[in-house]
Amino acid sequence: MSALRGLNFRHNAHLRGACRQVTFSASPCCCKTALARSFRLRSRLTEVDAELQALDYALQVVSPTWVPPKRIPRQLRKTLLPRGTVAQACLQFLRQREELTTPELAQLIARQHRLTFASKAPEQDFASGAGMALRRYQRQGILDVTDKNKTTQALRWRLNTGADGRLTVVGKVA
Repeated sequence: MSALRGLNFRHNAHLRGACRQVTFSASPCCCKTALARSFRLRSRLTEVDAELQALDYALQVVSPTWVPPKRIPRQLRKTLLPRGTVAQACLQFLRQREELTTPELAQLIARQHRLTFASKAPEQDFASGAGMALRRYQRQGILDVTDKNKTTQALRWRLNTGADGRLTVVGKVA
């Protein structure tokens, strides 16, 4: 039942109706395989509609007063560090040094927080998180990409500073 709680069968009757309203136009130039495929799709749509009606009935029998939540809460992954720590550390290290690559930043942050990784995969996952934080800052106009390693594709980052050396935010980049 918990797996079905996020599904809004009763209140999405318009979707079930849409399954019945789907039509397939067959032009004279269509081959037999396209017609057979459209027939299979139409059959599958009626099966799905029947399954939805059965689930809707089962939900009504089990809990007639149950109302699905308006929004399903997002499941957050467990993290090695508190949220925002990696992003703040990236900015901190980029302020101390002129330019750094994503793997260098990930190694510096891991060393600063005394993190050890059992294998290469968790280390790359951690570096990916650092890279995502850097990309967010790039979209905000705080960071610039200065170079890309041709073999590893690792990006080299720097703070977006003006002529006076102060941090300047250029603007959001799409």
